[in-house]
Amino acid sequence: MSIILEDNQPPGFLRLGPTWYHEIPFLPHGWETTNDRGSGSLKHAAMKALLRDQSALKPELFEYVHWYLAEYLWDSLKRCNKQTMHMWKIMASVYPVQFYKVSPYYCLNAGCPKKPLRDYMGILNSEDFRWRAILTIATTYCTATDLTTIPNIKNLVALDVHSELYTSNNAPLDRVGVNNDGLLLQDGFVRGWIESKALQHLRILRFYHQHEMTVASLGALRELPELQLVVAYECKKITEAVQKHDKPANGIIPIKGWSACRLDWFWENHGTSKTIDDNLLALHNVYQSSLQTPGEDSRRPSSLPTNLPILEFKLPTVDHSRRDRVVVHSRYNAKSIVLFTRDPVKQKLDIAKQQRAREKRTEPPEKGDRPAKRAVMKERGPMDISETLNQFF
Repeated sequence: MSIILEDNQPPGFLRLGPTWYHEIPFLPHGWETTNDRGSGSLKHAAMKALLRDQSALKPELFEYVHWYLAEYLWDSLKRCNKQTMHMWKIMASVYPVQFYKVSPYYCLNAGCPKKPLRDYMGILNSEDFRWRAILTIATTYCTATDLTTIPNIKNLVALDVHSELYTSNNAPLDRVGVNNDGLLLQDGFVRGWIESKALQHLRILRFYHQHEMTVASLGALRELPELQLVVAYECKKITEAVQKHDKPANGIIPIKGWSACRLDWFWENHGTSKTIDDNLLALHNVYQSSLQTPGEDSRRPSSLPTNLPILEFKLPTVDHSRRDRVVVHSRYNAKSIVLFTRDPVKQKLDIAKQQRAREKRTEPPEKGDRPAKRAVMKERGPMDISETLNQFF
């Protein structure tokens, strides 16, 4: 079962931290207080007492709770439409096998950010990889600090960065450091991501209207071992760099270790439907498509188990799921949309190189029959510089 919740909370509700900026932890007032058969059972009363404030719940409380009781609690939350991200994370952490069969995917479509985006990063992160994270953010609401904290999400597998203005009646409550035009992503931020040695599980990366990005950033992105697809959607400098090339026979241009293809060229070889479904629709669908069994396209297998649940967060909400609208926009901007995929030959070489490096690190040090010699400075007598000085007199 997949869960997608919309942020529809009225302004001024009680806030208990970043987890509750867009959801309310309390059960609806008066929910199931009475029924046709009289008072509820003791089990029902205990359930209501436990779930009346989800912000007080922690994974440790469920350590000795059997799964059938936990599933009963989760189903009860479904009845009152209170299956929150907080409770989903607890269930995914404590019951990884059973809960995956019940709710393998959770998505929170948030409205305008209530706080700087860096305050939200910890919500998605899972240091022990209990779930995979997918993030959509708007640079319209970003500061430099926000962008540099993205690598803190260790379990991030797909990222969508756009700059489209979000129209909403609810303005952000705190926009410190954010101007009206927002902050566009630049090559320097991408290099910072690479230098942090993070994002090792990032597989899909899409840029929308990031006009400061250049093809130089693509060279840096090759250092991410699992990154398979980069989509540059109306990124001015990247578009100009690709348009300088004439269309080759196979429609692919090698750029910075990637196979670059304009969308209109791709359509001529593969057709519109495949391109839309595999690259431009909802980020979750694009990620799932990239997990197909490696074969002729030499796609790299996932480094994270594919039976881990997926947690998606959109700040603010951007809808790429409406295929009709995506098709219209992509046809209009086809020459300004560039798809970058791994060069199959270079990817095989990269994988072999990384495998040799891992094997070398695990090999025990060579031990010979002779004991290892230690470097010792050679003893020297006192220096006599009289002869040298005599040459000058």
